[in-house]
Amino acid sequence: MTSTGESSGAARRRGRPQKLPVDNTPVTELGVGVDQRVAWLLSTNRLLGPDPDLARREGFLRVLKEQGVQVDNTRVSRWESGLQAVPGRVVATYERVLGLPEGSLVSVSAGLRRSFGSGPAPRETSLRDEDLTTGSFEGMLDAAERGDAGGALWLRLAEQLHRFDRVFLRKEEWTKLCGRLVEELGVAVGPAYVRRYEAAATMLRHRAAQRPMLRAIGSFVVHPDTQVVAPVLNLLTELPDAPAGDLVLRLLGSDDGNLRRAAASVAAYKIARGHLLPDALPQLESAVVGALRRPDPLDGRLDFFDLAVHLPQPSWEQVSGGLRTRRAFGMVTQARATAELVPHAQTVAIVAELAATAQAQTPTQHSREPDPMLRRLLREALLHVHKPRRHHAALVIAASPYAPAVAEQCLRLTGHPNDLLSARAWTVLMRIGHGGREDKVIRRTRSEERPTIRSRALVNLGMARGDLPDEDATLLADAAVTQQRPAERHATLFALGMQGATEIKALAEHDHDDVRRAASWWRERGPAIHDADVVSVP
Repeated sequence: MTSTGESSGAARRRGRPQKLPVDNTPVTELGVGVDQRVAWLLSTNRLLGPDPDLARREGFLRVLKEQGVQVDNTRVSRWESGLQAVPGRVVATYERVLGLPEGSLVSVSAGLRRSFGSGPAPRETSLRDEDLTTGSFEGMLDAAERGDAGGALWLRLAEQLHRFDRVFLRKEEWTKLCGRLVEELGVAVGPAYVRRYEAAATMLRHRAAQRPMLRAIGSFVVHPDTQVVAPVLNLLTELPDAPAGDLVLRLLGSDDGNLRRAAASVAAYKIARGHLLPDALPQLESAVVGALRRPDPLDGRLDFFDLAVHLPQPSWEQVSGGLRTRRAFGMVTQARATAELVPHAQTVAIVAELAATAQAQTPTQHSREPDPMLRRLLREALLHVHKPRRHHAALVIAASPYAPAVAEQCLRLTGHPNDLLSARAWTVLMRIGHGGREDKVIRRTRSEERPTIRSRALVNLGMARGDLPDEDATLLADAAVTQQRPAERHATLFALGMQGATEIKALAEHDHDDVRRAASWWRERGPAIHDADVVSVP
């Protein structure tokens, strides 16, 4: 198991706990900070959960004490109000006590703290009390390498790797382990993706795992037939070093539109975090001008729009002179000032209605009062200019009891006549899931006639749980070879591949070169991975 002849478990038990470096520079001012968002996530899951006893503070404290967690009412109050940072171990305890899937809250809160934390992270030891043995560690490794690991096991394995300075694995073992995680990340959906992403982000910060992880990421995204780029390429936001930045800049100049857009999104994050050196600015400026001068719909250029917003002021002055339309100039100028895609006054009523209706449709043990955090998160998920803010706001909602009702409201918003709002609603659905409304997703996709919006709907169709009806699969397979728009063809093949449709086999032998190569990639890597909702056992 190890290159030194020493068992990995024994070597690890003698290791010292390692605190990995964390970049605590805030991306933008959060208004309501990370601790308040984590607190909201914990409190809403307790208060809106199905157990009325746990919804009462006294009942919750009693169950905590039964599990050996000795805390008083004041401590819980500080956790749930955001006055005290909540360690991951406490978040894991909430999962167990509330009967939630393992890692469902831990992964979301860890992502918030890693991406936006501006202060020292709560001191961590381990998320669980269990003792690590050679057998249990090697069992986790074997399951991961075989492809039998769910997101919770990946999180647990990454946590164990993170705790020690030295982990002895042979080079081929690291290669297989990291390659498997990256491959799964490319097709994982919902909580399955979030947990694997947090596991990968943790492994990237371990000195023994970083190099094989980078090789796995690079191999995946530069493959000429790769159909899913952004979910894997986003991992480069975790690394502030020059090699990661160089790879992003190289991909920004790719002939592949999907690669360029994904690289622009990562570059925007890296500019905001100060990861890129000033000599990268001319290339970034050129990429922004090339993208924003085109008359494409805004939603298709959001990644470059985000990059334009985060350019330093001198760079933006350079870029603005090269834009052909005053509309593009005005939109970026407005977003640089407000951090929103659409002026607040134009959408405040829409967001308020979405939040109020979702709250009214969510069962509760208590009297209903307006939830300002839900409204804030909905607004950020839909309309914040910075992709990480949109992404993490949606993930917080997805991990809350509001998720099914919010999914219903977003499905309703997908029919909005404003293309941007409709497209944004479909994208939020990708993050929060469909709440058991897959039949409605299928019907909305069938009826959507706007080409750019239909592409978003098709992506949601691919991410939906359950089998694609045979009639729809046949129609999509026929459309894949007749569609003229590359974006819609790509989304159609995504839907078929992620659903594991049998039509992919025939398409992998088609005369159309682009269709054949894309279908072959999907045949090798699909279908989508949906973790089973394994409850965290007390």
